[in-house]
Amino acid sequence: MLAAGIVVAGVMIAIGLQASVAAFVASGEMAVAYLMMHAPRGFWPIKNMGELAVAYCFFFLFVAAYGSGRFSVDGMLGKKS
Repeated sequence: MLAAGIVVAGVMIAIGLQASVAAFVASGEMAVAYLMMHAPRGFWPIKNMGELAVAYCFFFLFVAAYGSGRFSVDGMLGKKS
């Protein structure tokens, strides 16, 4: 179920269909993944090998805040990004 959620959110972000909502959910998933798998091994991401999870988390937060853009499915349908 988690893999399906990641795949669905990834496809939605890639094509720009409700990308803000999907990116916010994906950011939360990456934060939980970091906290569950990497944080018990140490606080700093560089020491616990969680830098990629943190980078994806902040990237998805950026997409959630910025929106999907004008060349996305939402932009082509006339919805505000």
